[in-house]
Amino acid sequence: MAGGWTERSAAAKERAAALIGRTLSDRYRIVEVIAMGGMGAVYRAEHLTMRKQIAVKVLHPEVEDFPELSARFEREAVAGAHIQHPNVAAASDFGTFDGDSRFLVLEHVDGITLKELIDFGPVEPDRAVSIARQTAAALAAVHDKGIVHRDIKPQNIMLVDKGDQEDLVKLIDFGFAKVPVEELSSVARDDDSPESALTRAGTVVGTMGYLAPEAALGTGAITPQSDLYALGVILYQMLAGKPPFQGKDAVEMFMKHRTSPVPPLRQQDPNVSVPSGLEAVVRKLLEKDPARRYASADELIEALDQAMNEPAEDPARPRARDDATSTSAATRQIAPPANRSSGATRWIALLVGGLVIGGGLIAFFELTREAPSPTTAPTATATTTATATAT
Repeated sequence: MAGGWTERSAAAKERAAALIGRTLSDRYRIVEVIAMGGMGAVYRAEHLTMRKQIAVKVLHPEVEDFPELSARFEREAVAGAHIQHPNVAAASDFGTFDGDSRFLVLEHVDGITLKELIDFGPVEPDRAVSIARQTAAALAAVHDKGIVHRDIKPQNIMLVDKGDQEDLVKLIDFGFAKVPVEELSSVARDDDSPESALTRAGTVVGTMGYLAPEAALGTGAITPQSDLYALGVILYQMLAGKPPFQGKDAVEMFMKHRTSPVPPLRQQDPNVSVPSGLEAVVRKLLEKDPARRYASADELIEALDQAMNEPAEDPARPRARDDATSTSAATRQIAPPANRSSGATRWIALLVGGLVIGGGLIAFFELTREAPSPTTAPTATATTTATATAT
């Protein structure tokens, strides 16, 4: 098995290098590899007629053996082409070359991922809110098109320095998005259709640490509020320096998302000092019941603006009560249907098993890149990353 993957990796690198210098569709000249994996690669390229840098994501022909991956590639093209917003990396073209090989032309994003920033520890509240606010604005545009991203995580949020604006957010990678193709296009296939083998198997797409509790009820339960939950995890992680829930394995982690109360930020880091209103926003985003979260990304933006007008609390002053022991609605779990009340843990294990199986396919295609470990907190111009950066 290991030898097979090594051979595939070597073949993928050779195939990726072979495209450098070629011109696709008479206008996209491939310049260099930015990221790559066993099933595809992302390149920095030049649009020869418009004289600008772009990113080109290439899917190799053997992906035809994995129709779900092929469909997701098409979905990413459709979603990216229909969302025009300054905080969303745009897709501008989609085509084929050399027979069955497919490519997607994306906005070239020059910056770092939010994960690279978070790796250095807690982010100052003002900066964290600015990033969260822009991400919420991107989600507002996404949701307005009836699209659910379904994979909101720090790796899919790029930070760019542009002129006088630092930390310009670019939301990337719509490969797992739920797209209303019947409304937007007749080209892409929807993996939520009855024909989807993975959907029939109960697989839920996404990244475990950012999956909303309702994911346990199946793909159909994933809504825009699920994207907001993931953004809540990210905002918590920015402020505290670590996510709200961790576990020894995927099952334990997801069970905590389903049932455990959200730990106070200070429990993660005693030095954290944020306005009480901002922590309240985070906790509302992380409500177990999606109906108790914000009704929309626009409503979240209003709440963030209001919270930042409140003074920060003194870290040395104890609170009147510990929110971790509160019996408020924030601690309630999503109750499964009555006929599923028994064997809940087994259901979660099966769900996670589906995610692991799906993750195997995802990892088979997911693009990676190597970057040196910096010694100081990065700025948005530290590295160059394509819009298709993945874990």
